[in-house]
Amino acid sequence: MKSSIDNWFGMVQRLRNSATLWKKDELPIEVIQTHISVILLGKYSVLKLKKPVDFGFLDYTTLEKRRLACESEIELNRRLCPDIYLGTQPIIEDNLGFHFSDEGKIIEYGVLMKRLPEEFMLDRMVTDNTITEAMIVRIADKLNTFHRTARRGADVDAYGGLETIRHNWEENFEQTKPYIDRTISKADFEQIQTWVGRWLNENKNLLKMRVEHGHICDGHGDLRCESVCVTNGICIFDCIEFNDRFRCADVANEAAFLAMDLAAYGRPDLGYFFYERYSELAADEQIFKLFPFNRCYRAFVRGKVLSFQLDEPEVSDGQHESARKRAENYFKIAVNSAKQLQNPTIIMIAGLSGTGKTSVARAIAGELGLRVVSSDAVRKSIFPEDNESKGYGKGIYSEESRRLTYQKMVEKGVEILQKDGSVILDATFQNAVDRELVKQTAESFGVQTRVIECRLDPELVRRRLTLRAEKKDGLSDATWETYKKQISEYQSFGNVSDAHLVLDTANNLSENSRKASEWLTAKVDKLSKSNMT
Repeated sequence: MKSSIDNWFGMVQRLRNSATLWKKDELPIEVIQTHISVILLGKYSVLKLKKPVDFGFLDYTTLEKRRLACESEIELNRRLCPDIYLGTQPIIEDNLGFHFSDEGKIIEYGVLMKRLPEEFMLDRMVTDNTITEAMIVRIADKLNTFHRTARRGADVDAYGGLETIRHNWEENFEQTKPYIDRTISKADFEQIQTWVGRWLNENKNLLKMRVEHGHICDGHGDLRCESVCVTNGICIFDCIEFNDRFRCADVANEAAFLAMDLAAYGRPDLGYFFYERYSELAADEQIFKLFPFNRCYRAFVRGKVLSFQLDEPEVSDGQHESARKRAENYFKIAVNSAKQLQNPTIIMIAGLSGTGKTSVARAIAGELGLRVVSSDAVRKSIFPEDNESKGYGKGIYSEESRRLTYQKMVEKGVEILQKDGSVILDATFQNAVDRELVKQTAESFGVQTRVIECRLDPELVRRRLTLRAEKKDGLSDATWETYKKQISEYQSFGNVSDAHLVLDTANNLSENSRKASEWLTAKVDKLSKSNMT
């Protein structure tokens, strides 16, 4: 068996270097390895080959099986990316070399695609910080539109039920056991296993309701940042073709996948923003109840899949190390998704404009499965006609407008509090009277209040506000002049108590959100539970 696989990889190496297969302007050919595919990238085209492997959940061990898999991949991916997938490409070899042709003895099949622009791939744009909230909205809209028209039916519904979900988890745990203490600690593995079992037992009716209400569809199945290209039209490609069980799921599960993956790339705030926007477009607030569970599931699967590469000899040592680190990161997201608040809480995320409080609020919400109510969003909803700021303390930023904005923000927060048990309020909270409003509201409902204060060096604030203005990104109208006025009028919180955490937002956002989430769960869980009236 090993010799036949070695022969196959030898053939792939010759394909890569074939002067008869590739045009001169396509060379040199880049190679990407996954646990199931080898991807050959030319300058303008891509050839994706299926490895002759059998993992149980997929079987590519014969040429015919690989041909069928290629055809299925093209058919399914054209749903979301119709112009990129050119077709199933037969490859022959004669005395002159390799050729794209079906006239002769076919030695392999591949999926032939147009190459997408690398600089517009979502993973690259997140890494380069060229992504904007407007682009995230477009991605959410594309996915929601796809889900509305995706195939449904009794055969699809079967994959969204409790029995299949439990089976998926049991399979994941079994396949991950060889990587305990290699990419996931035994303690984290057991914590996730225990939490998943408890969650499934407690949410049987919710899962049943999701199936009955038609939320299960034939989706994408592998919605990673690497599978999204942000061009004039959003292209979402590389869906799962080899196993319907992995592709058909609750739409909430699929949306949670991309939200989780954005967090893995260091932007948990954008992950939450995407999920929130998808929820609004789908008119499906229920999906927030599913977010931590689905986030945990998708992160665990990614950690498992990347762990597989550690045992693949054809993968380089450098890629082995990269896969190990990435797997550890995904498993850490999975275990953090299983940490949730046990006591009803109103969390104030405070900080002056430009200190990153909105990013922190969204990131924590993603970690703990909470909802965010932002003063910026509330202000725009109260004053929809006033699209331009008239300056600090004027128009929609006048004293009266500020009072109305905070009152409405707290009211919306209470609505979420009563449904979900906890909520995050995102605002500057530079005035003591606004903080007191929140504390009195929390006391009236018998819940706890926690404060996370974001602080940042003024020079870094100036740079961030300048960059935000250049990108024209987000709801806030704040400028450097706004910040200077705010800091001159800022009313200090006073002594920092056990219920008050200060974050230096110059630090990594993912690290800050995990620090805050661990602080919240540790502090809140130690206190006695209160019942809301």
